[in-house]
Amino acid sequence: MSRALPLRAVLASAAVLTAIAPLALPAPALANSPSPAAAVAGRHAGPDVIDTRATDVYPEGVAWDPTRRAFLVGSALKGTLSVIRLDGTVQELAPSIGMVSTLGVRVDTARNRILVAYSDFWIRQRLDVGDQPPTSGVAVFALDTGKLQRRIDVAQGLSRTFANDLTFDPQGNIYVTDSVSETLQRIDLAGHVTPVVTDPRFAAQIVGLNGIVWHPDGYLLAVRYDDGRMFRIRPDAPAGRKVAEVDLAEPLVGTDGLGLRADGSLVVVTNSIGEAVGAPGGVDGVKVVGSRDGWRSAAVRSRVEPWPVGGPTTVAVTPYGDYVLSGEVGTVLVGETSDRIVLRRLPCSGPKHHGHPGHRSSSGTSTSSKGIIR
Repeated sequence: MSRALPLRAVLASAAVLTAIAPLALPAPALANSPSPAAAVAGRHAGPDVIDTRATDVYPEGVAWDPTRRAFLVGSALKGTLSVIRLDGTVQELAPSIGMVSTLGVRVDTARNRILVAYSDFWIRQRLDVGDQPPTSGVAVFALDTGKLQRRIDVAQGLSRTFANDLTFDPQGNIYVTDSVSETLQRIDLAGHVTPVVTDPRFAAQIVGLNGIVWHPDGYLLAVRYDDGRMFRIRPDAPAGRKVAEVDLAEPLVGTDGLGLRADGSLVVVTNSIGEAVGAPGGVDGVKVVGSRDGWRSAAVRSRVEPWPVGGPTTVAVTPYGDYVLSGEVGTVLVGETSDRIVLRRLPCSGPKHHGHPGHRSSSGTSTSSKGIIR
């Protein structure tokens, strides 16, 4: 068994990716109508900012759902799945799946699936979870109905496990990061879990490997939160040749979520809360990173630092631009509450600025005076 972290460290570091549940877990009260600050989107344009309210949700992960023309978010506090529409309306889609945080979210339209990474890593540090063993996995929901179809365990008896983010390839294989493990896992369509690779460069005590995306050229890109290293992972390469560290012009310290654009660039969302536990924290910001050599090396092309809304965690790439989520997951850590959820569009990321979705290479708006566009 691993040694428990001090409570102060647990509380502060949770904001890196998720929030710790309070002692009582009442059902969330969702907003029936958007905040006046939420702009209503037209048919061919989205709002610059969706500023809305939903009690006790604290979403950490987000994905764009083209079938609903809306966002899907998890709940670091409740283990639920909710819909946020472009007008700011919030509605629960799936009830809690248990005493876990629902974190990374992906939509697989071809297979009518919503894929959600979940874990009780932070919750069990504070709550009595009874005989529930350390829990991490992937929940699969029907995209059309929101009904839970299956839960796939990736903890496999480990005493420390933290399924955090996930992605999938064209064949439907799911890849899930475990932020305290040196092993990257793959789940096939039948639900079988197998290790893709075990690499000591992935191992961490608190939060290591975090955001992950599938590149259409046949590899994965993943980034560590604590030291900002990026890895290019080829799942089917021979042993010893699966993982290569991407040569970065600067480390992407504090990286939480990633979004791969159709033009081949990568949107990288960073936050600073890791500093509370002595981890090298980044800044609350968003960077656009690009590569000219197939992600053997990469450099920052543009950035907005600091991000106008505190505590950004990840991004959803949509037809209306790239929307960065700030779900107030840090507020609850200091004993306060907030029902605010903000999705803010990255400047110059609307339809006129994105590459055409058919590009093989891969996968706006105003900002406040706090945001510096470089």
